[in-house]
Amino acid sequence: MSDHPRHPGTTLASGLGDPHWIVTRARVRAALAGRPGDPGAHAAAERIRACMPTIAAAIEAEHAVRDRVLAQAHAAGFGQYVVVDPDLPPWKAAHQKLPAGSGCRVLYLLDDDESAVRSWIVTTCQDDPNIRWRSSYPDIAACLRIADLTGDITLDEPICVLLSPALQHTQKPRALLAGLWNILPADSWVSITQLSLQERASAADADRSPGEIEFWNSTRSPLVLRSASELLQLFTEPHRWDLKQCGGVEIQAENPAPPVDGPPPSTVNAVSELLTLVARHPGGAEPVPANETTPHTEGTGHDDIA
Repeated sequence: MSDHPRHPGTTLASGLGDPHWIVTRARVRAALAGRPGDPGAHAAAERIRACMPTIAAAIEAEHAVRDRVLAQAHAAGFGQYVVVDPDLPPWKAAHQKLPAGSGCRVLYLLDDDESAVRSWIVTTCQDDPNIRWRSSYPDIAACLRIADLTGDITLDEPICVLLSPALQHTQKPRALLAGLWNILPADSWVSITQLSLQERASAADADRSPGEIEFWNSTRSPLVLRSASELLQLFTEPHRWDLKQCGGVEIQAENPAPPVDGPPPSTVNAVSELLTLVARHPGGAEPVPANETTPHTEGTGHDDIA
């Protein structure tokens, strides 16, 4: 589901004498959590962390929000979950946060570029009949239709969809959400978190922040920061979802790197916000026929997440 050409595991010369490792998004996110044994991912993570001191704390907060949503969905009676672009350990997988023996079904939709994620899911989950996985290609709607035919999920009951990494790292979020709108049963939930928009660079890359630029250069995958208004607009245009929960989570870097010049670290990107939202697919919305879905190549209630 990457928006960039597929060439994980290669290197790209920076032009300044030090090679920039091209690694996958999941490997960098895992390195930010302390996963050992991947020098390229660790080098990329450190460069990204230098531009965005709060990024590791943001991913940790993202998982904490996800876990609360899982608990709320389970308490509300959801028995099936779809996770798009799951993370590698040491981040915990969604099925590990559901009650043991609950019988809940979990379907992982995997980015074909993330071979390490696929290997881990297959190795860990192959003996669990309630956990399934498949490629997210060509689009979410097609994947869910196939999963319905194979019995991995059913489109006759609400589904809780966890979409955070996929939404954060795509430049075509409406394609993602259109696919879900076109296929999800009524009363399904879509849960997302989104790193909030920080100040833009002022020079040639005025429309991208230093962190976004470094993530792109290091992983060949975009990181797209959005404001709260941009995030809410995704769920009102062109499809109006019912917003069950939305708010912000303040995150702070543990040890923000001091700038060479300028104000102290406490005033330089030391604190940022994680935007959170749970949307419900409203009843009465008719799915779009299969030949009218949007390929993935590219609200009435409103309160804070508990």
